[in-house]
Formats: sequence, structure tokens, C-alpha cells
Amino acid sequence: MLKYAEFILEKFNTIEHLKERGVDVKKTRVIIDDEHGDVFFFLYNLSGQMVGYQKYNPKYPKTGQNKVGDPRMVKYFIWATREDKGPKIAVWGLESTKFTDEYLFVVEGVFDAARIHEAGYPAIATLCNDPNESMRSWLATIPQKKIVIYDNDENNAGLKLRSCGDYSYMVPSGKDMNDLKPEEAKVFLKKCLDEIK
Repeated sequence: MLKYAEFILEKFNTIEHLKERGVDVKKTRVIIDDEHGDVFFFLYNLSGQMVGYQKYNPKYPKTGQNKVGDPRMVKYFIWATREDKGPKIAVWGLESTKFTDEYLFVVEGVFDAARIHEAGYPAIATLCNDPNESMRSWLATIPQKKIVIYDNDENNAGLKLRSCGDYSYMVPSGKDMNDLKPEEAKVFLKKCLDEIK
């Protein structure tokens, strides 16, 4: 708890923090609310429509988010427009892809995809580790080879995401893709690509 308190008290540079997590604000569309420290990432569907956003604020703890009634007071908050059967299909990172790409990395979180973008590869974040049937069907229509990179965590939640890809690899160390240093990420991703060729 002391570490968290020190983090709140020190002068915080949001752009520097995002850069450390692989996000280049000159290349990535984000809105930063300097007053509250919120960062907004826009979510799109394959038609290019903006259908939602993810709000991120590093000043709040990740644990206990479900018990907080105010979405402004949590580390992560996702909102997507709704249709008959629930939220619209919304992913982050489509701007990194081209229909001519041979492959596409699929990961759970924005910062995992950002680390892959930083390494020079296309990636999207599904914003969950167990996509619903609509998301699975949508991913199946994407023509690229889908390479799922799933988290190396104790509860193996990322195993459900594996079924959305043609290939899947677990992050070798740390918990998720964003825990890897940029050079480690490049080596790991290249190894994945070499194995599928």
C-alpha cells in the first residue's frame, strides 16, 4: 500500500508512463485528461466505426474495481455501444493492421497490443480473455493468420482466448505481454513467427 501512496504523491507524467508501456502518443489515438489523469483509448469495429472506449487511469489500483460504483474511480473502465444481444464488437489496435498482412497478433489488453505495435507488428486487443460468440465469429472472418498471445498467470484465464486463433503462445516470463521489455518482446514475437513459417 505504501508503494501505491508514494505513486499518488509523486509528480506523475502520463505521456512518459504510456511510453514505458509501449504507447507512442504521436502514433496512437488517445485523449489524455490532465486534470484527472484519465487516458481514453478508442475502440473500433471492422467497418471503421468508433463503437466504444477504454478509460485507463494508473493512479487507481486494479484490484477491487468491481466494487466501485463510479467508473471514474477505477483503473480500467470499458464502454461499448449496445445492440440487441449486448455490447457491439469492439477491439483496440485495428489501425495497426492492413488487409494485406499475413498475420495478426490477438491479445487481451491494450498495453499488450501496444507492446506488439512498438515491436513493429500488427495486433488487436479483445479487452477480455473469453470473447463472446459474436467476437469469435467476427475474428474468424479476419483473413490473416491469427496468433494469440495469452497471459502467463496462475488461473490460466488466457487459455480461453487461445481458441480464437490459428496459433497460440504463452508469454514466456512475467504475467503478460506488456511485462516484457521492448527487446524481449521483439525476440519473443520473432520466435513465434519463425515457428509458424
